[in-house]
Amino acid sequence: MRDQRKLIAASLYIQGRGAIALLGENARRLGKRAYVIGGHTALSVTEERIRTSLDASGIEVVAIDNEVKDCTYATIERLVEKGKGAEPDFVIGVGGGRAVDTAKAVAWKLAVPAVSIGTQCATNADGSAESVVYTEDHKFLEEVILPDNPAIVIVDTDVIAAAPVKYLIWGMGDALTAKFEAGSHAEAMRRKGGPVATNTALALANATFESLMKNGLEAVEALKQGAHSDAVDEVIEAVKLSSAIAFENTGCALAHALHNGLTQTGAVKAEHGEIVAYGTIVQAAYEGRPDEEVRAIIDWCDSVGLPTKLSAVCDHDRGALERAVEYACTKDANAENMPEKPDTLRVMKTIDRIEGGY
Repeated sequence: MRDQRKLIAASLYIQGRGAIALLGENARRLGKRAYVIGGHTALSVTEERIRTSLDASGIEVVAIDNEVKDCTYATIERLVEKGKGAEPDFVIGVGGGRAVDTAKAVAWKLAVPAVSIGTQCATNADGSAESVVYTEDHKFLEEVILPDNPAIVIVDTDVIAAAPVKYLIWGMGDALTAKFEAGSHAEAMRRKGGPVATNTALALANATFESLMKNGLEAVEALKQGAHSDAVDEVIEAVKLSSAIAFENTGCALAHALHNGLTQTGAVKAEHGEIVAYGTIVQAAYEGRPDEEVRAIIDWCDSVGLPTKLSAVCDHDRGALERAVEYACTKDANAENMPEKPDTLRVMKTIDRIEGGY
């Protein structure tokens, strides 16, 4: 179909203080048997509240696993086998991106709906219909596209605000790129005759960036003081909802391709959101955006504690960097979402300019 437009998202998104209490009444439509999957820390904080909410709605926890450390095929298959014996009606993923991505994949393989409960703000994976799978030594392996988004996404802002502030910072770094990658993807599809990005998705990408610029520093300062301000809630929504819908209904581009390339070196020393934030600076500069626009992104990253130099995200030598950039530009699928194929030499020159001071 020509000029195809579509928008996908989780069926229900609930954000607010104490939102876990609303889990049971909204999950009743999915069935009476829940399989809960998460990491040890995440479930130590939330398990009692999850069980209380489910019990009040007559939903039984038929299996639970708190040993998720990474989203790998081995972990997914282990949890699928455990789930087969429990015969759940739905799967609840609790935690950060690794836990919810694992749970979504398990739910898919068990042919039941998924529910996500995020416990920190480093990721926008909660509502997406994909799972990012890594190798056993935590190198990016592939993105698995799932047939359905989670049926319910619960974002309890009391839980997220109580998590270390670094998670919010990392999440902002990942969401920062939505505006730039969504725009690149939309232009690439226009030139190539692919699916047309909806104005809704592009508007959400821009709204994400505007919210981060307006509320990001205030939110970080509030959490450092132990306060739960309106700015915190605004940033949580920008990361968990706006950026999630934006990226899933457009696509990633050079910033994520560079992330994936750098992880291939085995020399990264930063988290996903930190690397993507740096990649966003590179993409914005590579695209030839005005110097003042690029500098504004760099200044904002500096203010909230996100890296702006390659040396802050990767211990590399020149040869390793060249291999990472070559991978990003020629082998990573996200590079195809640039309007023109990224030029390896130009990306290297862009990185060198940023390193020298923009």
